[in-house]
Amino acid sequence: MKRFELNIVCVLIVLYCGGAGYAGTGGSVPEKTRGWWPGEYKVDLDSKSGLLTLSTPYYTVVHDTNKGGAISKISLTHGKVDNLLVEPIGSNVRLKLDKGAGSDTFSDLNCSSANIKHTKSGDTALVMVVCGLLDKDGNYSGVKVKTTYTYRWGYIKIHKEFVAEKAVKVRRLCVLSTIVDGSLEDYGYRPAIFEVMGSSTHSWQSDQIRRWGKMRPGTHFDLPFRTRYIPRYLVLANQQVEGIEWFVSDDLSQWDYQVGGKPGAAYCEISASTKPLGNRISICPLNLAPRYNLPEGGYVEFEGSYSFDYYIGVPILEGHAHKPWLNKSYAVNKGEWVSEEQIKANAADGIVTMHLHNDGDHHGDGMFWRDGSYPPYPAKEMKKMDEIIKLIHKHGMKTAPYFSNHELHQSTEEFKKHGEQWARKPDDRGNIRPNYYYGGLMCLKSGWLDFLKHSIDRVLDNHDFDGVYYDWNIAMYCNNPLHVGKKSNGAVSDKGIGAYAISETGHWDIDGLIDLMEWTRKRVGHDGVIILHNTLVPMFATENFANYVVGMEFSYGKLSVSMPKPSELPLEWSFVQGRPRAVIGYGTITPDAPKRLRKLHAITTLMTSVAPWPASKEAIDLYKMLKPLGNIEEYKFEDWRNGAVLTNDSDGITAVYSKPGEAWVLVANTSPTKKDVSCIIKSEKLPYPMKSIKSARVIGKDSKLNVGKLTGAGASILIDADDVIMIHITQNNR
Repeated sequence: MKRFELNIVCVLIVLYCGGAGYAGTGGSVPEKTRGWWPGEYKVDLDSKSGLLTLSTPYYTVVHDTNKGGAISKISLTHGKVDNLLVEPIGSNVRLKLDKGAGSDTFSDLNCSSANIKHTKSGDTALVMVVCGLLDKDGNYSGVKVKTTYTYRWGYIKIHKEFVAEKAVKVRRLCVLSTIVDGSLEDYGYRPAIFEVMGSSTHSWQSDQIRRWGKMRPGTHFDLPFRTRYIPRYLVLANQQVEGIEWFVSDDLSQWDYQVGGKPGAAYCEISASTKPLGNRISICPLNLAPRYNLPEGGYVEFEGSYSFDYYIGVPILEGHAHKPWLNKSYAVNKGEWVSEEQIKANAADGIVTMHLHNDGDHHGDGMFWRDGSYPPYPAKEMKKMDEIIKLIHKHGMKTAPYFSNHELHQSTEEFKKHGEQWARKPDDRGNIRPNYYYGGLMCLKSGWLDFLKHSIDRVLDNHDFDGVYYDWNIAMYCNNPLHVGKKSNGAVSDKGIGAYAISETGHWDIDGLIDLMEWTRKRVGHDGVIILHNTLVPMFATENFANYVVGMEFSYGKLSVSMPKPSELPLEWSFVQGRPRAVIGYGTITPDAPKRLRKLHAITTLMTSVAPWPASKEAIDLYKMLKPLGNIEEYKFEDWRNGAVLTNDSDGITAVYSKPGEAWVLVANTSPTKKDVSCIIKSEKLPYPMKSIKSARVIGKDSKLNVGKLTGAGASILIDADDVIMIHITQNNR
């Protein structure tokens, strides 16, 4: 074969801007912005090295033109590792060749002459790459790849097109292949719809939930994750530190039918790699190639073009500790609202936000906020609601109303006019549960998205709320063909195995969800509040725009006997600490759990920098111990894996708040008995290292510790049962 020499000029025709048309009314943007506020990319092409770098204050992505223009580096400014990628993110095909024809695997990483163009408009940057798929000797496969990377805030939307210039026999087509750093040992995935056992409206709570696992290369006998169906979403993370995610765009038929012709011909893998050390990820819409010298497998006649749309997301980490997020809700109850005395007490207890949560007739008075309706209450109650908003502001807290991203109440005129057109249908039986308590589920890939924005606008325009609380903040499978054109869900493929008919393949509404999140941040403004409820489906790309996140409401087993150790908590518990987070108490603890277990639950949240939701009495009392720190955002936080604080107690948990010159060390005793705990502090391993310690004292006990013992063999500290002590240490500047 002849070596493929590429000389193609890329012309930008359409500039994709997910979330275009911002019409934010949130006021001016301060000079110093927070991580949730979208900013611009800095783009730099080094012609000498062939590296194209796109960077923000929070993360950097590098394309290598010597390796097919592929992404070769992703680093987080406030992460731990220099590069989340051990190997570049490549694409490849495996062909069925004549015997003796040489290597049958062709990759863009073997192409040293990729054509790469880039452009920028506002807060969107585009990178366009065209290259051939070559084998390791530089022979051309006959297949080239055109890739457009659309850079937005916290994520990259990728359109990848494989073009065969002549017919080839393809055994494997791999859209993404890479190895990530081995420290990203926690993984999660959202299964393909074909793995779902039923079509229940709420099936995502049990069948389509995010599933968590561990992959610890070189250290454990972890089973690899492998499936013949492409998951909707994958995430790999270093808990409490950093991570990376991948997920598909709206069109599910691209992955299930386009190449193989039917579901089950694909392949996805997360497995441990030893050389090089890390976790391997492979996402292949087609994989028919034999392995381990088994008899020959099948192939697909590949001719023309095949396109795939997907995303890569990273968490926007601000590099400092989060202020504890304690939240309470309020609602009208038979004409009774929360009193000013209670609002004042909430503020004194450290409550940060109070949100209006009245989405169902919980009090049996017929007075509740029907999703999509306005006004939700009689005029008298609307006036009272506005008075409550003023009182919450008077006492220094913020407030936001509840919105469901998918529910529309059946009593609204919009439901009657557009219910069938906008509905999210899990199968072909028609709209779901017409008399359901909360509302019918709508799909964001329809006119529902525009109406939802309108609903939010009219509430925020007419009332002094600080932002929004979003429930059902997830992407959902939908089988309503009206959303993508009447023929799109019933197309017939003449490609793949046996010209399999594509029957109602469906879609999901992730594109609309991301659009909504970008629009919402602009709508509420830089200092506005966005609260997300993301049970089972946390996501960097959406949470990056939020102030607060709450989860863990259902599907997990509930605690009734004991509290798991921090190392046993699911990834969702803190989800790399990208945003202040809370875990739902009634979703994680049984109603009849003993009082001691609730105290241990609060202790564990404190030691992992999350909070119970709603704020429990135990948490409110416990979190008051952090007041001496002052502004917590001046510190860095590290949990039980900090490495700076050692104890001799298996029931102990440690955590650290550190800033230059001082640190506050938390030591918890989760035992039912009082204990003498021997504590050692290695000051050089603090988040802000100290050469030596000047002083150390236990807060609240007026007890000074012997610095020599504390930094040597260990200082003995008496800690009550189910309690936490805090040690303040200062640096010796001599």
